[in-house]
Amino acid sequence: MLDHGTLDFKLEDNILIIEGRGPWNKEAMILSSENANLVQKQRTKDEWGVIAIINGEPIHTPDAAELLVEYIKYDKNNGRVATALILTDSTFPALGKRHISELYNKAGEAFQFFNNITDAKIWMHSLLVDK
Repeated sequence: MLDHGTLDFKLEDNILIIEGRGPWNKEAMILSSENANLVQKQRTKDEWGVIAIINGEPIHTPDAAELLVEYIKYDKNNGRVATALILTDSTFPALGKRHISELYNKAGEAFQFFNNITDAKIWMHSLLVDK
């Protein structure tokens, strides 16, 4: 099956910034994980955070959702502190927030939604300041 959904990664001050367009299937998640691992190797500290900027529909197919939860759990065991989420251009943002919240809660991840990257960075830096 072809991948559906895109994710791009960059590292900034031990914050992995993910920008993507959903919805996502399992194939897109697997491909994205490989790309994220390449960027992650540039980290200089053990503790790190994620800012996810999600364009479009923030929905995962059931198998992609399971994979995301497993990725987050793995990352948490490897220094991931929290995730800041920004949803844009979603037709049904309340549905998207509920879906994402269920996945992040299942993974045991601390997370918060923001309207812009500036506020997301301030929050994330406050969590990483003593790390």
